[in-house]
Amino acid sequence: MQFLSIASAWFAAALPAIAAMYLLKRTYENRIISSHLLWQRVLREQEANRPWQKLRSRWLLLLQLLIAIILILTLMEPVATRSAAPSGHAILLIDRSASMASTLSTTDQNSSPESMTRLEIAIKESLHWLDQQAESRPVTVITTGAQPEVLVNRQSNKDEITRTLQSIVPFYGKSDQAAALSLADSLLQDDPSGEIVIYTDGHWSDASEANKLQLRSPTVLHAVGGSESIQNVSIAYFGIKPAASSSGAGRGVITLRNDGEQDQSLKLEVYAVTAAGEQILTAEPLIIVPAGEWESAEVSELPQALYYKAQFKQRDDFLADNTAYQFPAVPRQRQALLVTEGNLFLEKALLLAGVQTVKISPDSPAPADEQANKIDWIVTDGLYGTLAADPDWSKLLESKPLWMIDHPEQSDQNAAVPASHRVVKKEHTVTSYLTFADTHIGRLSKPAPSEITWGESVLSYGGIPAIYAGTHEGMPRLRFTFDFQDTDLPLRPEFPVLIVQAAEWMSGGLQLELGSSTAEQQLELSFHSDTVKAEWETVQHAAIGASAGQKKSAELEIDAQDLYQAPSVPGLYRLIEKNRDNAIVSDRLLAVSADQTELMNLAASEEKLRLVSGPAVGVTDAAEKAGPDQPPIQKQQVSLQLYAAILMLLVLGAEWEVYRRGLSS
Repeated sequence: MQFLSIASAWFAAALPAIAAMYLLKRTYENRIISSHLLWQRVLREQEANRPWQKLRSRWLLLLQLLIAIILILTLMEPVATRSAAPSGHAILLIDRSASMASTLSTTDQNSSPESMTRLEIAIKESLHWLDQQAESRPVTVITTGAQPEVLVNRQSNKDEITRTLQSIVPFYGKSDQAAALSLADSLLQDDPSGEIVIYTDGHWSDASEANKLQLRSPTVLHAVGGSESIQNVSIAYFGIKPAASSSGAGRGVITLRNDGEQDQSLKLEVYAVTAAGEQILTAEPLIIVPAGEWESAEVSELPQALYYKAQFKQRDDFLADNTAYQFPAVPRQRQALLVTEGNLFLEKALLLAGVQTVKISPDSPAPADEQANKIDWIVTDGLYGTLAADPDWSKLLESKPLWMIDHPEQSDQNAAVPASHRVVKKEHTVTSYLTFADTHIGRLSKPAPSEITWGESVLSYGGIPAIYAGTHEGMPRLRFTFDFQDTDLPLRPEFPVLIVQAAEWMSGGLQLELGSSTAEQQLELSFHSDTVKAEWETVQHAAIGASAGQKKSAELEIDAQDLYQAPSVPGLYRLIEKNRDNAIVSDRLLAVSADQTELMNLAASEEKLRLVSGPAVGVTDAAEKAGPDQPPIQKQQVSLQLYAAILMLLVLGAEWEVYRRGLSS
């Protein structure tokens, strides 16, 4: 408490005057006398009475002195100082950059064994801050990211704000925190009573830019984690180089970076993961990485695999960069089983299409076991009816994508000679970029509708279906109703294009894997022609390199745009494309990592967020964050005169009661 008018203390001189009045006051005793002659004795006593006497305890005297003291204190204008409780618009800025996903060690015995991330602590503290605000106070929540995002705007419902805060997840891409801070300041441009409340660890890659901002709004900076540094070791690079020989897929190069303050000895594990999901441990090199340094390791003779994974299990403060994924330098060549009595044009065209063909005679038994597993799809060159009659062949044909090529004979009643050269085609992968102009086809078979329940005609010649395409039990299937050797198509430039596009359809719209990207990076994606729905499916999380367990999917909105956003959490993802029948027509893998610029900023940077250029209200860690030129936390003065007046009235009431009862002494 303090006083605004100290000069009013001179009124305290009235206190001795009140006491003197009682010192000089004569007092008499009431007695019953029998004669007036006794007055002579009273007169003698009055003449001998002294003006000063001992001050005795009197209720009226004490109450009057108390009233005078209260009156003097009231004139001195007493006030109480307390922290300001603003009720204006509040901007709650939550930093969700990569450094906020790092964990903080705790020495609290009552805490759980699992350490909390900085973001979890920030959300917990922001919820505590929210509970202390007035019910009617409007709050806007902004999060950092590639672009600042306003989650709620001028919301007073604390339940909705709480749900919003609890839904915030880390952002592992490159963050623009300065833009988020500038946006928060601009939202308070017309609200002088508002303030910005920031929860961050101060590890901003653009801290120098943010510190130069001339903020107009009061700012409160909550430092999450204080001055504790982040101890982190990361896989900065993982690459696959092609092998000199054909015995393996190549060799891997892994680079580790130590941003901590201590040397680290890491046991690196490199896995080759097959299409069946089998993880083969190929190498376990031991790498010593000095503090603040980079070290590389090379793994040779990697086997053929769908993708490769490098990881180390030693825990540090940031787990999302302890695992990295990479794909073969050269994708595995698709293998097709060609059942034919001899078709040189088809064999050469498949070879040009990048398909490894295994030629087999129709008299041979059906491949089984390991040999059958290596086959990606089957081509039957005019022999489907004969093979389907054999149980082993029939079972194999039903289990693989199938491309049937008919050989219609002149004696075949289900065959016909086209009446014209008119070509009608539908948009399809197999028929793209083809016209069949001036192409001669001698004869086409006419299968019964019951034989083509799995697809539809995508090209007709002279009014007769020439190519059927579709799926059978989720697997691509083709049927050409003409014999290549009964046409002049192999002599035309369109023939290799037709075979390449047919091979692509049979391979499930095979395209190269999507490769690597950073979190939420914009990707240029091209989809299969039959794709109507696409979604990201989580294969593995990079936090610990473990399987995602129950796989989660996030659907993409396919439209005319070419740019799509990569998943937001580091890990391995599969882009699954489906057609109108909900059958998978293509799937490709994408490795997502945290942005290296943000990861390098996890170490103690030379410049951290200070905001000394703006009118800061306060900083939770003033010794570290504020500096000597930081203004103190705003205080609010509350006048106590009203309370003093109420107390004086109560004392006056007590004085009246004393006077009424005659308790003057």
